[in-house]
Amino acid sequence: MRAALAAASALLLALPAGVRADELVLKNGRTLEGEVLETGDTVVYSRPGIRMEIRRDEVSEIRRAPTAKEQYAKRAAEQRKQEEVPEYLRDCRPAAADVHHRLGLWCAAKGLRAEAKAEQERAISFDPDHAGARKALGHAKDDAGKWRPEDEVMREKGLVLHEGRWVTPEEVARAGQPSAQERERREKRDRDRRLRRSLNEALRLVADPDASIRRRGEAALVSTAKELGDTGLEASAPEFRLYYDRVYEEIESARALLQIRAQVVTLKRPIQKFTTSLGGFGAPVTLQLPELSVISINTTALVPLSVDEE
Repeated sequence: MRAALAAASALLLALPAGVRADELVLKNGRTLEGEVLETGDTVVYSRPGIRMEIRRDEVSEIRRAPTAKEQYAKRAAEQRKQEEVPEYLRDCRPAAADVHHRLGLWCAAKGLRAEAKAEQERAISFDPDHAGARKALGHAKDDAGKWRPEDEVMREKGLVLHEGRWVTPEEVARAGQPSAQERERREKRDRDRRLRRSLNEALRLVADPDASIRRRGEAALVSTAKELGDTGLEASAPEFRLYYDRVYEEIESARALLQIRAQVVTLKRPIQKFTTSLGGFGAPVTLQLPELSVISINTTALVPLSVDEE
């Protein structure tokens, strides 16, 4: 009997342990525990604060940690083996309930929902009044001391579920009404957001190429500055607009100095003719003597630069 109790206690102590890390065994005899990822010719070993890439030919063996399901199957099998002993079932029912309850909690933490529910149900089969297992299954005691689904019991008491707690409708109503301090904080947050948007819009208008829009932006900037209580910004608003006025004046008055070189060539008419006998040998020959008029131009010109507006 003592052996059975010792086995149950050993299983209880083993349950809190997390998933065992992978083991990377190197050819130099060193063993590393952590997460191991195989990537072709290299093996990536990592643990909190450490990451190493190791050549595959330096690795002797990779021992993979068992999955949560594999660990659960092993622990559940060990417990079932204990429960096959008649003396254990006769004398260790509270201990068995605790084992199944804690195993159920472990399964829930590992995402094994079906297994977690089965273990809690197994726990109350050994101890119907096991409070931990009952709560894990969503049960609560009614006024008669009977375990029933918690939502049924709480609704019979006039309670409602609000933010994970069962409270009275009056508490929900009070919770929905923020305190004066919270209301003030929210109002300030909303005002700051609105003024920030107004300020950005006013600055955008002040920088617009259209002079009338710039004047409108100056007025908007003054209005926002007054609401902010920023006298410096209010006084500087006209300077913002004047700055952009000057910028666009310079753009409009900008010129490009171009150097122009050209020649105009024309043929004078009528074309002069010249007749010669070429020294008296043969018939006379008439030759045309064209004359060209050449006009050269070398000057500079200022050309306005235009700004395309989109």
